[in-house]
Amino acid sequence: MTAEQTEQESTVKTIGRKELAKRISQEANLSQKQAAEVLEATLSAIREALQNGDEVRLVGFGSFRVRQSAPRSGVNPRNKERIEVPAKERVRFSPGKELSEAVTKK
Repeated sequence: MTAEQTEQESTVKTIGRKELAKRISQEANLSQKQAAEVLEATLSAIREALQNGDEVRLVGFGSFRVRQSAPRSGVNPRNKERIEVPAKERVRFSPGKELSEAVTKK
């Protein structure tokens, strides 16, 4: 890891629900309470769709889908013992073209 990468990682800010709702309220001219309700409703709708096996596609942003991961063998880091990791469902996010282009540094 280079010094530049370390410096970039230390300046990364994490945005939580509260900050996201605040930004939504400013952008959509809503109260912070209304924005928080809209955010929670959106997240709930995405969660419910994924639980039902649906794909959620937000054009320009990206898509969420549930994928089955294959079983695999792994190693327990504590005792170096080989273990079998079972298959399970995982949520995958694929960024859309506009989002990818927006975050790509040119």
